[in-house]
Amino acid sequence: MNGYLEKLSKFTHDNKKLEFSEQVIKDHFKLNSRQMQLKVKILGVDSGGKPFVFLNRKDADELNITASERVTVQTKKKITAIVNISDTSVKRGFLGVTEEIRNSLSLKPNSKVKVEIAPFPKSLQFIRNKLSGKKLLYPEIYEIVQDLVDGNLNENEISAFVTALHLDKIDLDEATSLSSAMVDTGKTLSINKKIIVDKHSIGGVPGDKTTLLVVPIIASEGFTIPKTSSRAITSVAGTADRAEVLMPVEFTINKMLQILKKSNGCIMWGGAIELAPADDIFVKTEFSLHIDPLLLPSIMSKKKRLVQLIW
Repeated sequence: MNGYLEKLSKFTHDNKKLEFSEQVIKDHFKLNSRQMQLKVKILGVDSGGKPFVFLNRKDADELNITASERVTVQTKKKITAIVNISDTSVKRGFLGVTEEIRNSLSLKPNSKVKVEIAPFPKSLQFIRNKLSGKKLLYPEIYEIVQDLVDGNLNENEISAFVTALHLDKIDLDEATSLSSAMVDTGKTLSINKKIIVDKHSIGGVPGDKTTLLVVPIIASEGFTIPKTSSRAITSVAGTADRAEVLMPVEFTINKMLQILKKSNGCIMWGGAIELAPADDIFVKTEFSLHIDPLLLPSIMSKKKRLVQLIW
C-alpha cells in the first residue's frame, strides 16, 4: 500500500505534483480484502457495453464489498467489473455475469473464476478534484477518459464529472485535453481518398437538419464526406435520430467504407464505429441531465480523429 501511494505521489506533469488524498485511497483500497473462487452463472443479459457482475449478498458480505464497487474477475484473462448485489437471482457461490463479461473472458456455465476487490481507480480522485473546483491536467483527464471507456466508472461517478464540468465550466486547456484524450482512447480508421470533406453545425432544433441536405449535395459533386452525427443530447432528436427515420445509421467501419466507395457520402451515428467511444458515453449522461458541457470537446474529438486518420 505504501508503495502504491508513493508511486501516485511521484506522478507529475510540467513539474506540478498531482494531489492525492491518502485517506480516500486507503478507505477504498480495502486493505483487508479477500478473494473467492465462484462458479459462473450466465445471465444472458446485455448491460449496454458496461462490465457488470452480480454477487449473492452473503458472498458480497464475505468479500466486504457493496453495490457499485468494483471487483476483478480472472481466469486466464482479467477484467474489472462493477458489482450488483442480489438476494434471489444469484445463489451463494455463484457469480452472475452479463454478456460483456462472458464474451471478454470466454466463460462457460459453472466454470470457476477468481473474484477479488479491485484497486481504487486513480481517476476518482481526479473527479473529486474537479468537483472541488481544481483545474485538471491532461494526464488526469486521460485517466478519467480511459477508465470511462474501460467501464471502470459507474453512472454516479460519470454524472459527477459531467456535472462538475457544467458547474465549474472547462477552460480552453481542459477542453483541448478532453478532446485529445477522447481521440487517444478511440479506434483507428483509414480512408484512401485525396480530398475528404466534412461539415458541422451546432445542432439542436435550428441546425440538426442541415446534414440531411448538405451531405448528398457534396457527395454528388464527387467529394468524399463520411459524416458522423450524434443522437439527441439536449433536444428531442439528434441528426442521427432524424436520419434513422429514413435509413439505417449504425454501421461497422467496413460497411461505412463500402458505402463511401459506392456513393462518396454517408450519414451515420458516430457511436457505432467508436472513433471516440468516450463521447457517446458522455452524451448519454448529458442527455439525462439536459446539459451539454462537453460540446466543444465532443465536436473536436470527432473532427480531430477523422483528420488524423485521413492523413
